This record gives sequence, C-alpha cells and structure tokens, in this order.
Amino acid sequence: MTQPPLWPVLDDNGLHKVPLRFYWLLLLLLRPYICWVLVLTLPQAQRDMLALFYPRQTDFILACAVAAPLLLLIAALSQRKAKGYAGWRHIWRFGRGLMLTVATVDLLLTILHLPAQVMLDAPWRILSPVLLFIGCLWLVRSRTLRAVFAEWPEPDKTTHKP
Repeated sequence: MTQPPLWPVLDDNGLHKVPLRFYWLLLLLLRPYICWVLVLTLPQAQRDMLALFYPRQTDFILACAVAAPLLLLIAALSQRKAKGYAGWRHIWRFGRGLMLTVATVDLLLTILHLPAQVMLDAPWRILSPVLLFIGCLWLVRSRTLRAVFAEWPEPDKTTHKP
C-alpha cells in the first residue's frame, strides 16, 4: 500500500502547485523593484540606501527594465484560477522562458557590474550572481516547473451566463 504524499501536489483547481522556489526566484529577480519600494518608504535622510545596491543610477534603471517583463508574469499568476481571465494563459505558457531570459540577462549584468575587488570590498555582492546561477539551472532542469507552466485552469462555468 502506498502512502499519500506529505504535502498535496495539486491545488484546488486540480493543477500542479507552484513551487515555493518559484516565488523565491521571483523575489530575487524583482529585487530592483523591491529596493525601490523600500527606498520610497524610508525617511528622506536615509534614501541613499539605493546607492548601496546600485551605485550608478543607470544600473538601477537598467535592472528595472530587465525585470519589467516579470510584472506580466505576476499578473498572469494572479489569474491562474478558475475565475481568472483566460487571456493571461498565453503569457503564462511562455513564463518559464521569460523567467530564464530575465535571469540570464540579470546574471550577466550583475557579473559585469561587480567591482574589481568585490571579494575585498563587498563580498556580500557575490551572493546575488551565485543565487541567479542556481536559479537559471533550476529553471532549465525542473520538470515540475515545466508542468506548472503547461497547465491552465478550465474556466468556471458558473460565472459565464448566456
């Protein structure tokens, strides 16, 4: 007799659950927007915190531009339910490739913008490229993620009345 899994594999709509690692990678890739929101909530005297992560303003603008397509993916994720708008499934279907492209470009830009003496001056800045590389490997190799991006819930028939 087989034992049931320790956690449910499917959500309420009968689809594969989105892995928690997906959300962690999404947070990592959206770090320019998260930093932006944090800076906007700080008092005026502490607003130079953004320069800690992005020393040049062009680096920050470029990072926001690279991460911008992920905002569409978040909108599609919010519609991945029976009562959601079915038009988002086209964006969701290409979400894995979109995330991989953003992660790869972000990894390259992060490596290019590392200071020459990163291990002596700011060794914590090497953590981001390492996590991005692991995230890229996971996006390429994960079979669960392929199944998650291939599925879309059937529309709820009770909300569509003729």
